[in-house]
Amino acid sequence: MMGFVIQNIKTGKYLKHNGKTDDYPFDDVDRQEDAEVYPSFPHATFVSTWYTDYFEEWRVIDTETAKTYIRNKQEGLRFVPEPPTGIAHV
Repeated sequence: MMGFVIQNIKTGKYLKHNGKTDDYPFDDVDRQEDAEVYPSFPHATFVSTWYTDYFEEWRVIDTETAKTYIRNKQEGLRFVPEPPTGIAHV
């Protein structure tokens, strides 16, 4: 099933909507399979921009391709593909 989940970069936890309308309506869950799945990339980036803890850094993950996206702070609120974390071997 195609969808997008939101992950806290520092803690590695995923967000699950808890059904409440609080300022922060999420619970942290350990497994991606338990996370809230958003139907589109724009929906997931909107949620991670406006409804999550502003002081944390968030990753949006495409559940079908496993591609990850992070906010490009130089461009404000735009999410871009996350750079690879490994060291290139030549």
